[in-house]
Amino acid sequence: MGEIAFKPEKPRTAPSIVVGQDLDQTTRLEAWRQAVSAVFDLEDVDPATFDCGMRSWNLGPMVLGEFWSTGNRFVRSKSKIAGSGPDHYIVQLLVRGKSAVTGGAPEGDWPVGSVRLLDMTRPVETRADAFENLSLILPRSALDPLLSTPADLHGIVLAPQSNGAIILSGFMRTLADRAALLTPPEAEAMSQAAAALVASSFGPSALGRDTARSAGAAVTRAMVQGFIEARLGDRGLNATPICTHFGLSRATLYRLFEPLGGVNAYVRTRRLNRAYRALRGALNSQTRVSTIASDLGFQSLASFSRDFRARFGVSPRDVRRAAAVEDVDADGGGFLRWVESL
Repeated sequence: MGEIAFKPEKPRTAPSIVVGQDLDQTTRLEAWRQAVSAVFDLEDVDPATFDCGMRSWNLGPMVLGEFWSTGNRFVRSKSKIAGSGPDHYIVQLLVRGKSAVTGGAPEGDWPVGSVRLLDMTRPVETRADAFENLSLILPRSALDPLLSTPADLHGIVLAPQSNGAIILSGFMRTLADRAALLTPPEAEAMSQAAAALVASSFGPSALGRDTARSAGAAVTRAMVQGFIEARLGDRGLNATPICTHFGLSRATLYRLFEPLGGVNAYVRTRRLNRAYRALRGALNSQTRVSTIASDLGFQSLASFSRDFRARFGVSPRDVRRAAAVEDVDADGGGFLRWVESL
């Protein structure tokens, strides 16, 4: 259903997608749901009365979207996080309407004109009533090295009259106005500018540590995360080879990963997330659960199943069975592919 909803524009400028009034209401809802599924699941939607629309632009290292609807709940659960691929942040400006965080982050209203940052590795639930927002999706690799305390930013809201909100919202509105005209080199440059502006706007709100020292730690942590990601199937992946490879002491390594629950917990979480995606993927539909667990470094099927249920609330076989009966659009929608490619 997604293909008839998405309208690519000029190929030499930033690719854009529109879900608008030229589509019938049912098609518009399904196309919108498909696009939003890149980040959130929708709840409390009545197809008979619900209306929505979006414009979005692929700006290379980031994706910008303008969304509106008559109201619904957005839910990002643990299983959603595991199944949605790359890590990223989403920066949102509320243009009009009402919205509030109802779970997973500091709860409260999100005022018009304010800007909030959500860490998409962490669960969150929001409620919106007849809203319009601008959403900027940035990969973790672009933003983390610029942030003094990246683990502390989930759910932070810049008040409408704060300098950070005024400057950042002005940039996002202008970017939306000009996005369709940007050439690929210009989009690349604007993405770098956006990451720097987001970091400088939200960084002081974290009331963090010394900026230079913490930025250096963030860069090191990102390098270690890449090392871990490439070796998730290695059963010997622990503090020892990491410290040896990077010349770090155990104390330094543990301090780097303390905001993420510790290095061992981080490795286990990344393995479980990859296992979740493997169990849902068509390419692995005939692969035994025990083989997936073993290939990702788990010592036994029993320990894998126990950890998997503790993280996602369901068994690995439950996920496999659910994936087998789902009626999923094979294409997934243009916006969904953009976000997954970040």
